[in-house]
Amino acid sequence: MTHVRRTPRIYIRLGCLILAVLLVCPIPYWVYHSRILVQASPFVTICTMLAGGTLGLGSIFGIGFSIVVIFRKRWFCRYICPVGLILDGASGMGLKKHSWWTECPSIGRYVALITAAGAVTGYPLLLWMDPLIFFNSAFSVFTSESAVLSVLSITGFIILILISITSGGLWCVRICPLGATQDLMSNIGSILKKIKTTQKPESDNGLKIQESFPVTRRTLLAIAAGMGLSLWAKNSGMARAEKVLRPPGSIDEDEFTGQCVRCGNCTRVCPSEIIQADTGKSGVLGFMTPVVSYKKGYCIETCNECTKICPSGALKKLTLDKKNKYIIGRALLDPSLCYMVRGVNDCDICVRSCPFDAVYTYWDDEAYVAFPFVDPAKCNGCGACERFCPTGDIRAITVLKV
Repeated sequence: MTHVRRTPRIYIRLGCLILAVLLVCPIPYWVYHSRILVQASPFVTICTMLAGGTLGLGSIFGIGFSIVVIFRKRWFCRYICPVGLILDGASGMGLKKHSWWTECPSIGRYVALITAAGAVTGYPLLLWMDPLIFFNSAFSVFTSESAVLSVLSITGFIILILISITSGGLWCVRICPLGATQDLMSNIGSILKKIKTTQKPESDNGLKIQESFPVTRRTLLAIAAGMGLSLWAKNSGMARAEKVLRPPGSIDEDEFTGQCVRCGNCTRVCPSEIIQADTGKSGVLGFMTPVVSYKKGYCIETCNECTKICPSGALKKLTLDKKNKYIIGRALLDPSLCYMVRGVNDCDICVRSCPFDAVYTYWDDEAYVAFPFVDPAKCNGCGACERFCPTGDIRAITVLKV
């Protein structure tokens, strides 16, 4: 009888896994839908809503799943989660499992509480720990510009598999914040059931709550720690990277490194390949967040793909007109390197390459020399001038963060 009940669930989970793979694969028809998988996570949806992030089509599923798990404990894990199915398969391998963790407290519960509390102050510190994000990020292995980035993009997902192979359900039962979020939501369902079914003396309006929400000292400490760490990161400058360029639509730097989930969507969708995961320039809190480099191309004036695909709101959705007005940085000229200033040749590539007419040739009568002049009112830091500057590895004109 058990086998009869479980067989349909296996088929449903397998179907969800196939759909998840289709959503994150670089198939043209699905390219803008890779954000749906991440947004469908109740953990991501709840924290994103608390942080004031973007709500999209996937968020509707995330809200729906959040409501379901209030009444059906870990329903998302049992029927929907594609990572759970893969980890179940890894756990079923014939290796001896270590069960030392069965007596450990739920780490995932505190991760979820810390992240949700931080989201209230605008910095969901551990939002990137959602397993659907690890799954989504793993597909960046095909588009990363270096072997190091390819390895880093898939590392998180491989770690989950290794944990399941060696320790069975350690991740799913004790660490996963997505599963822990469902446990916390099911506590709300338990309270609702007790309020409905338990009778109380008539003097108390016929209701009696025998058991309250399990707000323990550890729970309160986790909430306080989440808010405290979030505020500390923002106010101490730990969350701010002063020198790196961010993709168009990026929110304030003090919140960007917290709200960005490192999913890799923006790097995969960029046709110019100027967006890459950072490996250290933006500090510890900015590790693997997207940064802009103009070595391969520039931010094309007819493209706003990255602003459409962010699942968390770290990149705001912008129309093409607003994207072209978004200030990525400002172009700055080094006259000592410029061919035009040095009179090496009649170079004016930066003037001709600028799609916004922000760079023009200025003639100085006193110095009797011509040099490129950047109009700050027109320059949005698209990087076309830097990309095509012919001075070699060190460009005479570069885009710097404002």
